Amino acid sequence: MSSILQPVSQGLNQLSKMYEAVCVALLAGMLTINAANIVSRGIFDHALNWVWPWTMVAFLWWVMLALFPLYNRRKDVSIYILQGFLPRSAQRLLGVFVHLAIMLAMGILIYTFPERLASSRGNVEIVNLPRQVLVWPLLISTVPVFVGALVSLIKIILKRDAYVPFGMIEVQE
Repeated sequence: MSSILQPVSQGLNQLSKMYEAVCVALLAGMLTINAANIVSRGIFDHALNWVWPWTMVAFLWWVMLALFPLYNRRKDVSIYILQGFLPRSAQRLLGVFVHLAIMLAMGILIYTFPERLASSRGNVEIVNLPRQVLVWPLLISTVPVFVGALVSLIKIILKRDAYVPFGMIEVQE
């Protein structure tokens, strides 16, 4: 089992890096077109009306695609104060519970994706993209989060890894 988990974990890390690069590119693109709009308004007194809708499309993609790298790097928020007071077996059980909860949440999003896709009708104004384009990043992020939680769950169950809570901050005294 370990021979399967390690390559999957490495693949998820590489995918996370790719998502981060896409997020940085989206952010740079949003910054660039909004700066161009500000300059156009200031110098030519002419607004670039297409900037706002494209910024919103890029922003939605940015937020949804960032979900996976944030999960993968353990940067999201979790209550970890309780863990220090628990014995190892209870910490492992807490880890199982947390990863099952993540899988449940992502599973619901994946399960309801066809419904979300079907309800996205028409085009985004001005950019003339189908509204379904705004929903796809949700699936693109939830699937690797689900897989990552599954891999972490299996590692905890097989006692290959200890549970490290999300948001754990080391404070030097």
